[in-house]
Amino acid sequence: MDGEGGVLRERDWDRAWRVLLLGLLAVVTLAAAFDPGTPARYRAVTVALSAALALWHWWMVLAHPQWPERVLAPMAVYFAGLAVMAGVLSARHPAYALVVLVCFPMAFVALPGWYAYLGVALTALVAAGTPFVRLEPGDLWPRLLLALASALFAAFLGWVIRAMEAEVERRRAANRALESANERLARLGEENAALQGRLLAAARETGVAGERGRMAREIHDTVAQGLSGIVTQLEAAEAVAHDSAAVRRRLAVARDLARESLTEVRRSLDGLRPGPLAESRLPEALSALVSGWSGTHEVPATLTVTGTARLLHPEVEMTLFRAVQEALANVARHARAGRTAVTLSYMEDVVVADVRDDGAGFAPGETGGAGFGLTAMRQRVVRLAGSVEVESAPGQGTAVSVTVPAIPSAAGQEAT
Repeated sequence: MDGEGGVLRERDWDRAWRVLLLGLLAVVTLAAAFDPGTPARYRAVTVALSAALALWHWWMVLAHPQWPERVLAPMAVYFAGLAVMAGVLSARHPAYALVVLVCFPMAFVALPGWYAYLGVALTALVAAGTPFVRLEPGDLWPRLLLALASALFAAFLGWVIRAMEAEVERRRAANRALESANERLARLGEENAALQGRLLAAARETGVAGERGRMAREIHDTVAQGLSGIVTQLEAAEAVAHDSAAVRRRLAVARDLARESLTEVRRSLDGLRPGPLAESRLPEALSALVSGWSGTHEVPATLTVTGTARLLHPEVEMTLFRAVQEALANVARHARAGRTAVTLSYMEDVVVADVRDDGAGFAPGETGGAGFGLTAMRQRVVRLAGSVEVESAPGQGTAVSVTVPAIPSAAGQEAT
């Protein structure tokens, strides 16, 4: 608001300077018109010249407010006419010397840039020849010196006024730039707030999707595999219904699988490590998994551990355990294998789990019915910057190799 008020005040001052000449011209014209020391006809001509000057000023300055200080050609013509007519009028009556003096500021009102100083010089010459300067007509040098002094003084005042105007304009431009910067910052703040909202929404969606994926993998690794084992045991019990001892054995296995699946579901909901890893190391947990799987499905299976076994980050061990679990589940469901071998290899930077069978295999490009299980395995492994490789061919068995970084347990706990 202060900037707008300053602009309005500056416009008011410009308008006042432009009207000043007309007001002063009216006053001195009245003085000249009623001066009893001059003939009536002489006074009439003086009034007519005053009216012509007023009309000239009105047309060139007031009727065309866009010309002063902007358009040189019409303003140069205007100021030359103003100075000449002011000089003529001051020669006819001394009161018009005031009009000549007003031409000094009018040079800065009308003429642009450095041309205003030429207008000041012209006004000084006109002023030196007016009767207001009380010198004899033959005193040329005193008149020239007086004209020079008047021009220098008026030019100095004009320069000060122009410098002040330039400083005001500079500050006004700086304020406009600051206001513009503040507006841009406000817009950026609004955009950042909107972007942050979108990022938070995306993060929530990503978190929800990640949690859904985790729950889907956990359900597949626990409930789905447990139910699959239970169904297998029930079907086997149905096939040997005539043998009560065999039926009881199958039902006992199914009951144990159901209990294990229930325990795993509870642990998955709490985000804990798989049950076999809760109180044992990975090699022992895999040994129990392989032997239990072999007894359940009546398929010979062995576990071989190479390298120096060491405690790894819980996420690494859980990923390897689930990968072997899924690979064995696929062997039971699809391979019709006669033997299965599991190898856990501890290397310097990575740990590799291999599951090989001598079953039916499948052609490249197929999944052998693995479906979501193999996808979940890859998702788990990729989260650790690992890799999954599957090699198979019809009638030549299948080999699944899972490689993950060997992140130590201590480093993993510090990272979390």
